[in-house]
Amino acid sequence: MPVRDQGGFRQSALVLGAAQLGMAYGIANTTGDLDQTAVDALLAKAAELGVTHVDTARAYGESEARIGAAPVKPKVITKVAPGETDVEASVTASLTALHEKSATFLLHRAADVPIAWDALRRVKDEGRADRIGVSVQNPAELFEVAKLPDLGYVQLPCNVVDRRWTSAGVADVLADDVVVTVRSVYLQGLLTAGSAVRWPHVPDEDRDAAVRVLDEVAAELGFPNRAGLLVAYPLGLSWVTSVVIGAETLDQLGENVRLASRTGLTAVEREMILDRLPPLPVQLVDPSTWGSAR
Repeated sequence: MPVRDQGGFRQSALVLGAAQLGMAYGIANTTGDLDQTAVDALLAKAAELGVTHVDTARAYGESEARIGAAPVKPKVITKVAPGETDVEASVTASLTALHEKSATFLLHRAADVPIAWDALRRVKDEGRADRIGVSVQNPAELFEVAKLPDLGYVQLPCNVVDRRWTSAGVADVLADDVVVTVRSVYLQGLLTAGSAVRWPHVPDEDRDAAVRVLDEVAAELGFPNRAGLLVAYPLGLSWVTSVVIGAETLDQLGENVRLASRTGLTAVEREMILDRLPPLPVQLVDPSTWGSAR
């Protein structure tokens, strides 16, 4: 598993997403949330394969508690409960559940920065946070949080059909020591499920055209499947440290490790994909709008 160094913080190219460890998560989820035995096996295998970190949150059901109960696990990245004004209490609850003295702590949403950032900085000063950061939803939020003192970590959604991050300036606002982890590589399973599921806000013919392009390009570039292309796209971006992908089974974990171990796409390869993909609505990459899709 390739490990990347960002300002002295070493993190594997793949971070294990842990929403599935505490609740049923994702449009392609077939197993529901996992029991403790399955969680123990998944975390131990992740550590064995060289995955350095697991990503969780106070909001992910029983995820923190199950990670904390595991005898072997990677290091932990977790998120303060959304809207939490008592950051100290949220951090203490997380560390207690995780059975850890410190972890990397993020604010779950950028809107909480005014009420929570100073408190999170104090947590770092106390030595209970390895790094602190923010989970953002879009480039506008990134540009704002990039100005924060002591910012060491950003998590954001980015995938091959999300053109918002191709704008000039994204790389420029990030300090050299800021770790950037990309979530939503598979867009909650939509991109891997392809034509087998409805894509919110997208007519079926446009969905099928996009899937066809992704499969054609994957074959042309020597990937065994569409998923390999989807993972390689963000890992080729110069400002991205890692991708965070969840897994429900050991087989899924092994496949994700294999895919994240390949070299990321070049700028020319990424541009080729974007040139060939049909136009897709920006609402597709914003799951908060999916409930209003017709």
